[in-house]
Amino acid sequence: MIVKQPLPRILICDDDHNVHLAIKSVLSSEFEFKSAYHGDEALLILRKSPIDIVLLDMEIRTASEGLETIPKILEIQNDCRVIFFSGRTDLELVKKAMKSGAYDYVPKDCSTQDLAHGFRKALEHKRLRSKEQQLSHEIRTTSQKPFLIGESSAIERIRKQIERAKMSAAPVIISGETGTGKEVVARALRKTNPDGSFEPFVAIDSSTIQSSVSESILFGYEKGSFTGAEKTTRGLFEEANGGCIYFDELGNMPLDLQNKLLRVLQEKEVLRIGSSRPIRLDFRVICATNRDLEAMIATGGFKDDLYQRLNVLQIVIPPLRERPEDIPLLLQHFIELHSNGLERIKFLPETIEQIKSHPFPGNVRELSNLVLHLYSMCDEPLIAPIDLPPKFQVAQKTNRQTSPKDAEIDLSMGFFGAVEGFEKAFLSKAYSVMEGNISKMAQDLGMDRSYLHRKLKVFGIHPKSQAEASNN
Repeated sequence: MIVKQPLPRILICDDDHNVHLAIKSVLSSEFEFKSAYHGDEALLILRKSPIDIVLLDMEIRTASEGLETIPKILEIQNDCRVIFFSGRTDLELVKKAMKSGAYDYVPKDCSTQDLAHGFRKALEHKRLRSKEQQLSHEIRTTSQKPFLIGESSAIERIRKQIERAKMSAAPVIISGETGTGKEVVARALRKTNPDGSFEPFVAIDSSTIQSSVSESILFGYEKGSFTGAEKTTRGLFEEANGGCIYFDELGNMPLDLQNKLLRVLQEKEVLRIGSSRPIRLDFRVICATNRDLEAMIATGGFKDDLYQRLNVLQIVIPPLRERPEDIPLLLQHFIELHSNGLERIKFLPETIEQIKSHPFPGNVRELSNLVLHLYSMCDEPLIAPIDLPPKFQVAQKTNRQTSPKDAEIDLSMGFFGAVEGFEKAFLSKAYSVMEGNISKMAQDLGMDRSYLHRKLKVFGIHPKSQAEASNN
């Protein structure tokens, strides 16, 4: 059964009965109308029924009644849109009405098409405003939710470290392999303002700022200080004032930029290019690195005094291969993130185990990419081990035996190799006993039919698979 969506509700407030009839006769298929003939009657209806738009005559009974009614309408339903209309164009009246909270003005001699367009525009404005408020609420409530996905002891330890670090303004170095989520941890260190918004967070990739332009980007410049400086521009340190400035991959920062950063940290002030007046700032420095900074100091690749200035608080994120117990929760998170209205995919238990055995050189980012790949390449929502990309597949052995007994005792095949050998022998036997009846096999073996069909095809047991092999 199709549920019909309710029409937008519009209250017409005008003392001319013919105005009500004219509007309703043309637009009643698109909008639901209610009628009021003076301000008090309109307010009574608003107290009883939700209204999307009030079409308000500015001269109902007196010259000022319409104007005085606008704030009263919004006091009852503050998300209502008031469109006022009048038979005379009076710019001062329009200004007063808009100042009182009206959304729009239309002349009384406008066409019904123009009036309908005004209604649609007001409804869209209301919808967007409602969405904006919803997103604002989600941002505030999200700040209260766990930001790191996982239940491992390592993740629990990092959560506690972050909560302690948030109470300090000291510099933080976050270390970990590429893709472990260093910026996620960095953003979690931000404090929230009383209204629920986050303090400023400015992220900089240390390796992409070239020495020749680093000063103008980081410290800003005054108008006319160099060719092309057409206006005074704030630098990134000023943008981070009152919040955090985050240097990603600190080990890639050029040495001369390290010197400039050290001075700013010591003085807590910047000097724009072309200016002689230092600007005092209040910011917290958070850095991330996938390199051994102490080893770089020994070879001259990183300044020791800068390291000592930054190395106050440290958070180390372990690679994903060291916390495989977090993978199921991360998979669920990425399914929700990447589904984008599509059917949610599901993983067989053996698929998850096979994923957990992968070394994940790309860490959490690689796991996210895996889910994206599966959404793009798989026809079935149930993900089996054979659906995984080649690098997630267990290496095949040419001398693999298919006997269940041999699979159990041949340790050189590895765990998954032994399992696969047993599966092939088991399904081959079941296919023969049940005379190729796949539906009966699925029912008796307790397997999903589409998954069973794919397994038989991979092992070459299904007649179609055998026919394809012979044709090739």
